[in-house]
Amino acid sequence: MTSLPPPSLPPSTIVILGGTGNLAETKLLPALFDLYRRDALPSRFTIVGLSRKTWDSVAYQRYVAEAIMVAQPHATVGRVTAFASLCRFSRGDFDDALSYEQLGTVISNVDKTAHACTNKLFYLAVPPALYSSIFTHLAQSGLMLTCAQEGSWSRLLVEKPFGRDVETAQALEAQLSLQFHNEQVYRIDHYLAKDTIENILALRFGNRVLADSFNGEQITKITIRMLESKDVSSRGAFYDGVGALRDVGQNHLLQILALLTMKIVNGSDVVALRAARAEVLRALEPPSTIVRGQYDGYRDTAGVAPDSTTETYFRLETALNLPQWAGVSVVLESGKALSESLLEARIEFRQSVALNGVVPPPNTLTITMAPEARISLGLSVKRPGFGFHLEHRNLDLLHTPATDDYSPEAYERVLYDCIVGDQSRFVSAEEVAAAWRFITPLLSSATPPTLYAVGSRGPK
Repeated sequence: MTSLPPPSLPPSTIVILGGTGNLAETKLLPALFDLYRRDALPSRFTIVGLSRKTWDSVAYQRYVAEAIMVAQPHATVGRVTAFASLCRFSRGDFDDALSYEQLGTVISNVDKTAHACTNKLFYLAVPPALYSSIFTHLAQSGLMLTCAQEGSWSRLLVEKPFGRDVETAQALEAQLSLQFHNEQVYRIDHYLAKDTIENILALRFGNRVLADSFNGEQITKITIRMLESKDVSSRGAFYDGVGALRDVGQNHLLQILALLTMKIVNGSDVVALRAARAEVLRALEPPSTIVRGQYDGYRDTAGVAPDSTTETYFRLETALNLPQWAGVSVVLESGKALSESLLEARIEFRQSVALNGVVPPPNTLTITMAPEARISLGLSVKRPGFGFHLEHRNLDLLHTPATDDYSPEAYERVLYDCIVGDQSRFVSAEEVAAAWRFITPLLSSATPPTLYAVGSRGPK
């Protein structure tokens, strides 16, 4: 975790639009509580939840305390109660102008209590279909205006997916650019805030033996797999309008690919870091092959159309139109209801020259991010015995934090980085546009997905 904010950080108000939803209950409120108990929030802060429920602040404080105790049953009651007392509630509809006036009154009362004009963070924990309306109301209500004092800020945290295709994403970006300043907008892909994902850059840039080998002269294939043994469960209605390509292909897998193949830049230079990721995404070639699959029984899920053609699995092969990656095959694969749960990137190096007439198998580097953090380097070694025979062995590093280390959860990083104004773990508008330009043509396939059995490896 980067350095904690100084105690003099100005008072701040964190507004969660969708403050009683599943995301707030299971992720945001527990993450904010963790930051609070580690003194990683401004010394004076208030959380305001906005939703349609007919609650007051007392009822919301009770809800917050219960959510924290469920997520962290070992937390002390006194600490949880103290945290919940810092929460306020504002009832309203996201598409109703009056609701934003009432929210403004709640925030104004917070400012009066703090005897200061507080910084404002607005977190959109709502369905993406509501984004456009919320952007407009936040702009028209004046809630995103900054205070008069120097260093004052107001920021907008937007969850993925950002748009449904390249056209809708461009429309949202056009709206944002008209209504807000670019530095106010933080587009979330929480995978960029995971320790195991950030470790990719540490491996590449922090180890000369790897830094000099990450190019098309040394590597022949990169495979990134995000496999899940779980099905869509109770999320059928949501998932059927999204599908695997939108859910994880357009964001998570492409961001991992960008980290694996971006040019070396100064990690503290946010502009250069985001530009390097965008350069990779712009260079994606149309896939040479793509397989779309749907697990057997998906159409029987509540909320799923009986004739649905939504893919729950995909596997595609592409390449990067960059000189340093010429000739390298890129494979992206993801699916649900498969035989295993796994998130990994596998880099296959070019074969070595023959040794005593034997061509050794290619070296491999496998970076496993889930279910455990593991780095495995596949090497050729001599098999014991009189003859000279090679065998492939793995040199494994199980990457677990030391007992005195603390690995913040992804949403803790997201919230903390937004408060301190660090955009390096957030996706730029250029990255969003480039990713959609690659994925959008794949969404309109006229070929129905191939059925595969639950618990299998996917379509044959």
